[in-house]
Amino acid sequence: MQQGHALSFSMQCAIFGFGWAAYQYLHNFVPIIYNKNRIGFWMSFIFIVSLAIGFFGLSRLTKSDWSVFFGIGVLTFCYALPFGAKMGLRFVPTLKVFVVIISWTAMAMLPLVSLPRMVFVWVSIKAALWILCLMLPFELRDLDKDALSLKTIPQLLGISGTKKLGYALLCILCFLAYQTVQITALFWVEITMLMLLGVAIKRSPKQTTLFTSFWVEGIPIVWLLGSTLLLTLY
Repeated sequence: MQQGHALSFSMQCAIFGFGWAAYQYLHNFVPIIYNKNRIGFWMSFIFIVSLAIGFFGLSRLTKSDWSVFFGIGVLTFCYALPFGAKMGLRFVPTLKVFVVIISWTAMAMLPLVSLPRMVFVWVSIKAALWILCLMLPFELRDLDKDALSLKTIPQLLGISGTKKLGYALLCILCFLAYQTVQITALFWVEITMLMLLGVAIKRSPKQTTLFTSFWVEGIPIVWLLGSTLLLTLY
């Protein structure tokens, strides 16, 4: 959107469908399968619908798009495995954050492969740093829950160090936004979202689970809605 590239309906279906399915797999199916509980009808139905939407979109994309989605799917499956306690890439010390960044950056940049090389590189870096910053409030929230063996960012840097890292990354993101956003109105929308994310990082880990699960996760949605509204009025 910021680069003047409209996201095709097929790509929207693929990203939404598989993203929705991945969320259900990680948050619902893995715990249920591991604990050998019964998977409910509606949960299965919603999962199948999300996969159907994803494959519908993917069926109209190129083979290279298929390979990217396949790679992200493998990473998602290996991120948390339902075959035993603490099995998966998320339990490898320090690796979790990089798996998430790689997966979401690849998904975000897939529609932008036609950008000039240097622009693509700068936008990719911005996407990766955005995802890292969005993860910091969750990492801070889970500081007391995560096993010390995971060596998460807050465990390595401490609460203060993690917040300072977040502030530094936000400053870099402001610069990258100035360099990459082509429409002035969209630039200010992104700056506003970065300020909200800065507040979220500052207030972590004191806030409730609702704060991170709703308000922090809502920042990208507000960003999308705000950008879409401005482009409509532009």
